[in-house]
Amino acid sequence: MKIWIIILILLLLLVGIYIFSYPFNSKFERKLKRVLKFKEIEEIKKTKVKYKKYSEEDIAKELVLEEKFMTSSYVEEKMRYLVLKPKNVSKNAKCIILLHGIRDCAEDWLYKAKLRENYLTLREKKKMGDMVFIIPDSGYSGRSWYTNFYKNKKCQYEEFFSRDLTVKLKEEYPESIKGIAGFSMGGYGALKIGLKNLEYFDVIASFSGAISLIRMSINRRVMRIFKYLYVSRILFNDMDKSHFVKVFSPWGYKILKNDPYSMIKKIEKNKYKNKKFYLSVGSEDKKPYLMFQQWLDVIGRAKRYGLDFQGKIYDEEYHTWEYISRDLYNFLDYFNKIKKEEK
Repeated sequence: MKIWIIILILLLLLVGIYIFSYPFNSKFERKLKRVLKFKEIEEIKKTKVKYKKYSEEDIAKELVLEEKFMTSSYVEEKMRYLVLKPKNVSKNAKCIILLHGIRDCAEDWLYKAKLRENYLTLREKKKMGDMVFIIPDSGYSGRSWYTNFYKNKKCQYEEFFSRDLTVKLKEEYPESIKGIAGFSMGGYGALKIGLKNLEYFDVIASFSGAISLIRMSINRRVMRIFKYLYVSRILFNDMDKSHFVKVFSPWGYKILKNDPYSMIKKIEKNKYKNKKFYLSVGSEDKKPYLMFQQWLDVIGRAKRYGLDFQGKIYDEEYHTWEYISRDLYNFLDYFNKIKKEEK
C-alpha cells in the first residue's frame, strides 16, 4: 500500500510542476508586453527582402569560396568548414563564424540565407567593408548541438569549436573584430560558445536560437527543482528531443550547465564590457520548441544583467531560412557598425 501512496504523491508532484510551468498565453502576453517597452527591442511589422539578386558569375568576380577540413583530438570525424571572403581581403577584415541549425549544413547559409547576396548588396551600398565568413558543418550529421556529448569522449564538439576553430580564427586574424552567430541549434551554439569564450568574440548573435534550454522540457520557474531531476525520455515525444537527452544527459544540473539563459547570470558583469549581442526571432516561432518564449526569457535576463544587446521581433515570421535571409541584412549592417576602438 505504501508504494502506491509514494507513486500517487510523485504523480501529483509532476502534475503540479506541469501546471505551474506550462507556458500559458496569459503569461506569455504579460512578458511580451513588458519586453516591448525595452529601448533595445525593435518590432519589424513588414519584413522586406533588402538584398539584390546576383548571378553566380557576378558573385565569383567578387568573392572566394574555399572548402577546408580540420582534424581534431576532440572528435573522431574530420570537421569540414567553408571560408567565404572577398578577393584581396585586407588583414584586418572583420570575421564571423556562422553556425547552422539541426540537420542543416554549411551551404544553407549560402543558398537559403542568401549570405552572399546580402553581403554584396551592403558592399555595393558602401555600408560594409571586407569581412571573412567561417561557415562550419556542425558534425554528427548536422546534429552535434555544438556540444560535448554526455558520456561520449569521441563527440566533444564544443571543445572543437571553442579550442580548435575559434583559436585558429584568433591566430589568423589577431587584430580583427570577431563574431559568432547562428540559427536555431546554431543560435544555441553561438550564444553558448560565445558566452564561454568572451575573450575571443566581440559580437554574439542568435537568430531564433534554442537559447533557454529549460523551455524544451520544463519552465525556468521550476529551475531549482529541475536541477535535481532526472528527465525521462517519456517527456520527449519526438526524435529531436530524444537526441537532445542523448547529447546533454537526462540530468537537470548537466543540462543547466549548457543553458545560455542560466549562464548569463553566472558570468561576472565586467566580462560583458564592450561585448555586443544581437537576438532576433519570428513572432510565430512558438511551437513546437517555443523559440519565441526562449527569446523572451533571454531578453529579460540580458536586460536585467546589463548586456549591450539589440533584439528584433519579425512579425509573421516562422522558423525558416527565409526569415534568416531577411534578418541577415540587418545583422550584417549591425555588425559592420561595431568599431575597432570598442574592443
